[in-house]
Amino acid sequence: MNRHIRSGIGVAVALLTVGALAAGAPVVANADSPLPRPVAASGVGLPPWPVPVDTARRAADAGLTLDTMEGAEQHFHVHLDILVGPDRVEVAPNLGIDRRTGLMADVHTHDNSGVLHVESHDANARFVLGQLFAMWNVRFDESHLGGLSPDAGHSFRTYVNGEWIKGDPARIELRAHDQISVMFQDDRLRITPPTSYDFPMGL
Repeated sequence: MNRHIRSGIGVAVALLTVGALAAGAPVVANADSPLPRPVAASGVGLPPWPVPVDTARRAADAGLTLDTMEGAEQHFHVHLDILVGPDRVEVAPNLGIDRRTGLMADVHTHDNSGVLHVESHDANARFVLGQLFAMWNVRFDESHLGGLSPDAGHSFRTYVNGEWIKGDPARIELRAHDQISVMFQDDRLRITPPTSYDFPMGL
């Protein structure tokens, strides 16, 4: 079983201490906690995809909580690239941030760098890539990236740290400092996915 796609089976990972968090080390959830199953998004438009205005409802459908992030029990970062052919699709800024209240979902973005911020008051919560796409209202499963679907000349694959992850990409677990590459490609011109991301100091 791939280490990124699990159903709550695995070796427990001890929580790091508060001192380690202060030093910048990510706190990770207990691997025995179940992975969430967000309500699948129905959006089948073509990129670029706008940020929905009903953040609170979509966050709830995605199984995410809106809150202030001060004192979060978990805080780590993941980088996401989305490529359609040779073109990079912008990961929208302010995903998961309620414009009215300023509250943020456990998974959110601040800018268009592709850095996903994972912050939660639940030390045992685990998060999956499908939650981000559900909140974004972009259909995301083995055969859909919004309105794009693989055909005889195009492939849709998702990679983590350069490794092709087979199965439902929505079930890929978000883990500290992973590089995730979602790629819809012309089979005649396949691009090699990156294996890592140079996170800015402090992330």
